[in-house]
Amino acid sequence: MAYDGIFIKSQINEIKKNILLEHISKITQKSQKEIIFHIRKNNTNYNLSLSANPNFPYILLSESDTSNLSTPPSFCMLLRKYLQGATIENIKQIGFKSVTKNDDSLCLERIVKFEFKNINENGDYSTYYVYFEIMGKYSNIVITDNENIILDILIKDKSDNPRLKIKEKYTTKGVTTKSDLMAENFDGFMSCINEGLALSAINNESVDLANIISKKYAGLSKPIILHIILEYLKSIKVKTLAYDFNYEIINKHINDKNSYQAFYAFLTKYIVDILLNYISLSPVINYKTNKPSDFYLFKLNTFLGETKTYETINKCLETYINEKFQDLNDTNEIKELQEIVKSLYTKLNKKLLIYNKDLEKCKDIDIYKNYGELVSCFGYNLEDIKDGILTCKDYNHNDEIVKIPVDESLTIAQNVEKYYDKYNKLKRTKDNVEKLINETTEKLEHLNTISHSLDLPNDKNDLYMIREEILNYFDEANKIQKLNKQKNDIKERKNIKKSSSHAKSKLNYNIHHFKSSTGIDIYVGKNNLQNEYLTFTLADSNDTWLHIKNATGSHVIVKMPYDKLDDKTLVEAASLAAYFSEKRNDTKATVDYTLRKELKKVKGKSPGFCIYHKNYSINVKPEITIKEI
Repeated sequence: MAYDGIFIKSQINEIKKNILLEHISKITQKSQKEIIFHIRKNNTNYNLSLSANPNFPYILLSESDTSNLSTPPSFCMLLRKYLQGATIENIKQIGFKSVTKNDDSLCLERIVKFEFKNINENGDYSTYYVYFEIMGKYSNIVITDNENIILDILIKDKSDNPRLKIKEKYTTKGVTTKSDLMAENFDGFMSCINEGLALSAINNESVDLANIISKKYAGLSKPIILHIILEYLKSIKVKTLAYDFNYEIINKHINDKNSYQAFYAFLTKYIVDILLNYISLSPVINYKTNKPSDFYLFKLNTFLGETKTYETINKCLETYINEKFQDLNDTNEIKELQEIVKSLYTKLNKKLLIYNKDLEKCKDIDIYKNYGELVSCFGYNLEDIKDGILTCKDYNHNDEIVKIPVDESLTIAQNVEKYYDKYNKLKRTKDNVEKLINETTEKLEHLNTISHSLDLPNDKNDLYMIREEILNYFDEANKIQKLNKQKNDIKERKNIKKSSSHAKSKLNYNIHHFKSSTGIDIYVGKNNLQNEYLTFTLADSNDTWLHIKNATGSHVIVKMPYDKLDDKTLVEAASLAAYFSEKRNDTKATVDYTLRKELKKVKGKSPGFCIYHKNYSINVKPEITIKEI
């Protein structure tokens, strides 16, 4: 990903043209790691976002509406205190040597300094600085006063960093060991190359010139260096293409002091040209298999596949974020839900272990009932009781001789009652524990279906439904903090359901819809809530229902009775039922099918659970052979 110092430099210049010397009208926080400054200019609302998301930290100026946290965190409140109504005086990248110096116009470091001026409580003008350190998982946002004393930090769990201490002076010293290429001379550049060459030799690796330069110099990504290398080779009449070049070609033509000096001159000039002419460049997003893979200020030689051009740098970046990180966010949410399911598995298995131990304690329950009966029959013969032991024949067990403890301080009737009380107590315990074991076992089976749903292709709405299902059907989930963010939303939706007969339509079930090769509608659920809706709401009584036999899988509905279906449609639908199941990797799978009206819901069971007694079966290959519409 080429969000490097060159891109940031050009992006800042574009942002400054739009909002420099404008006032901050509002400050909000979109997430725990993203701050938004709202600016209104010429009847246009601009949102300046600073995102310290570790997956992809970025600056973005857009005109799109944003959602915000309902309760602003303390960092956002402090920004409002000092910067609400402030003027944006300057935005620039700064070097690592000093905060206030080394602000050269060609600086490519990934620390951006925002300067604000505002009227303080005394009516005087005060200057405040916001530093955005764009450094991957170490990204952070810091606000300081005019003397660079830190007032607050966005991500405080990194406050063990000795540089970032509230009420201490902000410094960039020690942030990185990288150098500034634009402040380097050729001797320094050559020293860097020799160091990289020596390291490659020690590690017995091929020389990767682009990697050596990007690792040594701040703000330069490997893709742009590789692009410049290929442009340099083209300038010296070496024909090579991005998709078939190899490092031997580079090392063949850039391998001595003279060639390195020529390349160094080409490299620095190329970067300066980009920075001076960024406004004439056409920002692009590179797509691979219809998904965004990268972006830059212009099309790089390393971009393979389709590219799309944008008028502005920020519009290009905004589109990339919306398209790329929607998929990433979904992937992260899937991982989060998988972790939650794993945690629930652990909790439920621990409960099951405890319940089984409790059940083990009840295994001798009938002994106490038997003792009560025997004491009741023979306990009144005092000759049979010696030293608190009743010796008698057990008529329930082949007249075996048994010895039963008797409390001589109690009457025989009280001893009988004592044994029956113990029996009844253990019986109640056993009944309750067996009930809990059954409930826990059913929950584990329910979790298996959810785990299967997470293995299927899911969009954001599907993941939301799975999250809601976990919260509604697993009490253990209420203690998992990662699920808390959806609880209020679910409560709100429940209130809507109570007040509106059409509330069911509020939930977008987003079920798979296929057309058979003969034009018949086929529907496939992707999770338990979708299966429930598909089978018991969308399907008619005479529709054909299919499901993988004796395994976890999706419900499939064909909008026609099976006795009227052609064989090809039946096989296509059965193949879908097998594919959207845990048997999808098998070469053959057995699928049951019946009419929807043959299904019976079981009260208290998980959503989508049903039973049937009349069905047929078919063996098919798990695959998708028809198109989704």
